[in-house]
Amino acid sequence: MVNLFFKTYGCQANVADSQSLENYLISLGNVQVVENENLADLILINTCAIRDKAEKKVSSYIGQLAELKKNKTYLNIGVIGCMASYLKKEILTRFDHVSFVFGAKDDLNILKDYLHDLVLKLETIKEIYAHEQVHEQVHEKDNKVKFELKRLKKIINSKNVINNKVKELSDLSLGGVKNKDKELKQSFINIMTGCNNYCSYCIVPFTRGREKSYPSNILLDRIKRDLDLGVKEITLLGQNVNSYKDPVTNNGFEWLMEQVANLTGEFWVRFVSAHPKDMTIDLLKVIADHQDKLCTFIHLPLQSGSNKILQSMNRTYTIEKYMEQIDWVKKILPQATITTDIIVGFPGETEQDYLMTRKIIEQVRYDLIYSFIYSPRKYTKAALMLDNCSNEEKNKRLQELQTRQMEICFENNLLTVGKTFKTLVEKRLANGKLLARTKGNLRVLCDSKDELVGTFVKLKIKSAGRANLIGSLIE
Repeated sequence: MVNLFFKTYGCQANVADSQSLENYLISLGNVQVVENENLADLILINTCAIRDKAEKKVSSYIGQLAELKKNKTYLNIGVIGCMASYLKKEILTRFDHVSFVFGAKDDLNILKDYLHDLVLKLETIKEIYAHEQVHEQVHEKDNKVKFELKRLKKIINSKNVINNKVKELSDLSLGGVKNKDKELKQSFINIMTGCNNYCSYCIVPFTRGREKSYPSNILLDRIKRDLDLGVKEITLLGQNVNSYKDPVTNNGFEWLMEQVANLTGEFWVRFVSAHPKDMTIDLLKVIADHQDKLCTFIHLPLQSGSNKILQSMNRTYTIEKYMEQIDWVKKILPQATITTDIIVGFPGETEQDYLMTRKIIEQVRYDLIYSFIYSPRKYTKAALMLDNCSNEEKNKRLQELQTRQMEICFENNLLTVGKTFKTLVEKRLANGKLLARTKGNLRVLCDSKDELVGTFVKLKIKSAGRANLIGSLIE
């Protein structure tokens, strides 16, 4: 049996890719997942390149694995995902204990075949090493295996092989089902990959390639299969999910959402991440018409409250247009929670630009924001822009922004006290509480039995904090 350890960084698209690969490897019948890399025979690291901080975390983690490799020579360490897409040579050069590197936009069928062969070889090597009385045979056979793995390594990193491979829609490309013991069964479905927007700060078009939507008939069949497996929550994923266009029929995202909502069963559907340039009032109406299944949770990235900065970011919408869309949400889906992404300290951002962002936060009163200091990314236009704002000032702005947002979160959460919500129970936390989420993705903690995990229950909110609500079960 081969022990697999998965380490995933970054967005939910990475989560979907990791889950898909993990499920595939487990299906081989000779792979089991371990919770500690010290027990692993195969370590897969799915990387993120969206910010410099994320890359540094990945590099630090990879470096820490060198000692493990010394103690277990047959340990294979694979680096996959966005960071691997454009730093393949650098990773192999810098970390000689890394066995193979595979980018996010490379054909997953090749990785699938490679991992299939690798698992068989690792299983053989483990059996050899288990018999200490045949050291000489181990040495001879291990050298043969190492030679074979080096040959495969050259194949996996050969651009010609990848480019000449017939491109087929791999089942791995669509994501996977998270199916852990005593946890909610969730499905993460990639409805598309890549991005055509070329925001001036973003490396995604370089790491995942151009935008490509998957045929709706394949997606719907996959979702039906997952529902038959007992999935209760489906998340539709894409770098720009609401720009989805069926390559066969040209039907858009609104149509796809309605088709999913019309499937039989009791389940919830979420989606990330939407782009304001493609947000339509029709999508919100579809959600309003199918609120039994389509969650009233809208993540609409703002990035900046300044039109000047938005233009510099190549975001292709104005604050006025963005606020019009927020008004749509609040009128059509008055119970919806709204979250966003914000970049602080983008090149050229003045104090006045920053205050404009603060103003939008006060007007919208987001339920949550994901906020970060701008991080220069290789190949992007923003990396060449003049940046006159000091790191000290950027950190000050971010801290102010996050402090105020925490206050707003708490104020919003207090408004839920006394209300009753339908929730989906996810798992039991380390503190002994059950974790459930509302349609709006609000976290509710409660005391009850494990049998509720994976079921829909009604919870009445008794108290609220900044991050969690406390609820009691209504029978």
